[in-house]
Amino acid sequence: MAVGIWLTVRKDVESPAVHAPTVTKNTYGNVPVLAVSANAIVHQAQMDPQSVNVTVSGPAETMGSLNASQIHAFVNLTGFASAQDLACDVEISLPPGTTVVEVEPPQVTVTIPKQP
Repeated sequence: MAVGIWLTVRKDVESPAVHAPTVTKNTYGNVPVLAVSANAIVHQAQMDPQSVNVTVSGPAETMGSLNASQIHAFVNLTGFASAQDLACDVEISLPPGTTVVEVEPPQVTVTIPKQP
């Protein structure tokens, strides 16, 4: 019996590993950056630059069906009613199964005019 268990364990250890899906990456250019806020109207926010390049990775099958309209870049301006030359990190929203590799530039400069 011990020999049978040993052979079973040995076979499991020596079996080739299951191959993980092939991961690919792609860069999407000119993704527009949107301003979002939980408590202020920020439609007048001006950003420089107004778009970013986003490099995304994921399984080849998922990446093959990913298109630029599924990639959303935004800056969170919650807590700002007005601002001048505010440096904000660009955040990215992607479909499940994909990962952000790089955002270029990673920050944008935001100006929010004072409301009358």
